[in-house]
Amino acid sequence: MKRTTKFELNAAVRVLNQLVGANPVAHQPGTYVLAGAYGGWQLQRIQPLGGYEAVTTGYRSKRELLDLIHAYRAGLREGMGMPLTN
Repeated sequence: MKRTTKFELNAAVRVLNQLVGANPVAHQPGTYVLAGAYGGWQLQRIQPLGGYEAVTTGYRSKRELLDLIHAYRAGLREGMGMPLTN
């Protein structure tokens, strides 16, 4: 199995932010970000009143989190009525 890099995680989060129309540079509410702790990674979303909300539970390996981001993105696309392509 190929090693998953932080670059790949950041790219997946960038695509996710583009999908929802969030500006990751401005760190505005609704923007998805990565958080690392305990040797693992977590997908979080910036909240309107400040702070972050965990989208995924716990801290996971990069590979697990990348798979979860792809699944999350597919669910968002389907909910928005968009094709399920990458």
